[in-house]
Amino acid sequence: MTIEGRESRRPLEALTNETLNQPLSQKQRDQIDTFLATERAHREAVIVLEQSLHAPLANYHDQRLFYQNVSDLTHFRRNFFTRIGRFLQKSVAATYQLEFWDRDSHQKYCFPQHELSRADTCDIKTGTAVETLTYVQLGYKMRRTYDIQNHHLYQVKMQFYVEGQPCDMVDGLMLLQQRLESRSVWLKDAILHIKDFT
Repeated sequence: MTIEGRESRRPLEALTNETLNQPLSQKQRDQIDTFLATERAHREAVIVLEQSLHAPLANYHDQRLFYQNVSDLTHFRRNFFTRIGRFLQKSVAATYQLEFWDRDSHQKYCFPQHELSRADTCDIKTGTAVETLTYVQLGYKMRRTYDIQNHHLYQVKMQFYVEGQPCDMVDGLMLLQQRLESRSVWLKDAILHIKDFT
């Protein structure tokens, strides 16, 4: 949106009892009809997609199998580091790095955790994203690779490393869970699951 577009928008006015008691004009009804039709189409599209996926769409997002765009990923990670990530940084010196390869511009971008707000501005249509979470004191590393297609991120690979050597993902997560259980009441008491720490 242009600056001119922002300036021309009027601020929303508070509704008064007098305004609320007035019937909607035909223009307002038409606008609401358009909005409701859009909402209905969105709801129907989600139903068709979830039937095809055989699961709620939210499950796929919760498992980090896709993100709407780079901003969606960076928003998730910034929230992660204000909660669980803070515990990981203090208890096992966890570090994070996010890398992008833009296939259109042939540029590579690299952002450590404290620069995620800069990564948020990347607008990549086609490329690859790799996020690496390193549990420094444990010698473990987890890497997720995403294919970026039409701005959307789709997970293509998850890798786990122990002391620099590739490890089966399930075995790696079990090792990580065992090591973190002694440091985290949340994990020990099953309040959170191991994926919440990744």
